[in-house]
This record gives sequence, C-alpha cells and structure tokens, in this order.
Amino acid sequence: MKRPAAHLTDLDALLAKTRAKMKAWEVQAFFLGMSASTNVRLGPHHHLERIFGEDMAFGSDIEEANANLQVVMGFWNHLQDERREGRLRLSDVTLSRPPTVGELRTLAERRHEEVRWFIRGIDAGGDDPIEFGAEGKKLLTGIAEGSGFVQAYINLLDRRPPATEKELVDAAETIAELTETIEGKMLDLNTVGADVRAEAIAAFETLEKSGGETDDGGKIRARTVKVGRNDPCPCGSGKKWKKCCGAVKPPGGVVQ
Repeated sequence: MKRPAAHLTDLDALLAKTRAKMKAWEVQAFFLGMSASTNVRLGPHHHLERIFGEDMAFGSDIEEANANLQVVMGFWNHLQDERREGRLRLSDVTLSRPPTVGELRTLAERRHEEVRWFIRGIDAGGDDPIEFGAEGKKLLTGIAEGSGFVQAYINLLDRRPPATEKELVDAAETIAELTETIEGKMLDLNTVGADVRAEAIAAFETLEKSGGETDDGGKIRARTVKVGRNDPCPCGSGKKWKKCCGAVKPPGGVVQ
C-alpha cells in the first residue's frame, strides 16, 4: 500500500518554495534511516539545517515558520505511523508502458541513492553497527548488498540495454523485486532499532525509579545527569541544551 500522495506533495512544495538543499525523496529516505536509529532522542528538528541549508529560509515570520515546520513534522509522523503498521516504501517513480531505457536507469539510480540517504539517516543518530546486534548487522549488510546489486544492474543497462518490449518490462520487474527486497530489510532494521530504543528507555526508567543505583550486588551505579538550560547539549550539536534536545521531552519525562 502506497502512502497518500498529499504528504509528499506538501513536502515537495515546501522544499521548492524554500529552495531547500534536499529533494523530497531524499528527505523520505533520510527520515526512514533516522527512524531506524537506536538513538532515542533523534528527530527531524535536529536536522532542519541539513534539509533547508545554513540560511534556514524557513518562513518570513513565526506563523509561516511554524506552518512549514508542521509540514516537515507531519511527514515524519506519517512515516512513523506507516512503520508501526508494518509498511515502509521508498519513493514512487512513474514509468511508461513499456518503460524506456532512460526511465529504467533513472529508477535504478534513484534506488541506489535512496539507500545512501537511508544510511546517512542512521548515521545521523551516531549509531555503531554493533548497537543493532547480530540481526541488525546482518540486515545492514543485506541493504548494502541490495544497493550493490542495483549498481550492478545500472552497469548492465549501460552495457546491454533492453531492446524489446518484453526485455524492458522484465527489467522493470527486476528493479521492482530488488526494491521490494531492500524495503523489507529496511523495515526489519526499523523494527530492530525500535526494540533497542525500547530496551534503552526501559533501562532509563528503571534507573530513574531507583535513584540511579542498583542493589549492593549490582554493577550499575549511575545517576540521572542534570543539564542546565544554557549548557552545551550532550548530543554534541554545539547548540545550547534548551535549543536542542532540551526542547524535546526525553524518555521518562525528566528535563532538568
């Protein structure tokens, strides 16, 4: 099931209006990667500058800026809803019937770049492959291999382009099958990331309730870190806490 077109249409219009650095399909793949991250505090508000550029021409006034932000957050929330319902789709690319060789190459290049943006999204959370566990590392490898197959198919299209209508249709089906495989692994990795985040939140809440300490036989002796509103944000963004992660209610609902 494909997402409602309105979500991507609104985002596409906003990116064009603000002359953003990224295209809508790039943002989509980037957000899908971010949602797979094990970072419990990662959200689109942390990467608006990456999407819209350093000038952040986000609106002529507060009202317009808030409206534009709602478009971005609405698209993010929509992707999260789809993920929770077991759906993850890369962008739609319209093909002729039968497709042309140029359309097939454009589609394959799009899929290859979407994997790159997906990985950038994961990297935005500061994840190390080990944090995903054995299953997650296997899925990451599978996604990379899928991207490699797409690149190999691009090379094949250049060397021996389909000539007949049947070959063109078969080529489109091959790319569709590769896309479905990659999407499936991306969805599975999102599930793994969600499980890791859930475990981290549960551990955080357990420590919070215990005052940050275990019993005498425990090995964990940590206390909740208090960060001042004007202190540098611990996430490493370089911004003040109140302008970065402090603007978002962290797991457990504690903002010091």
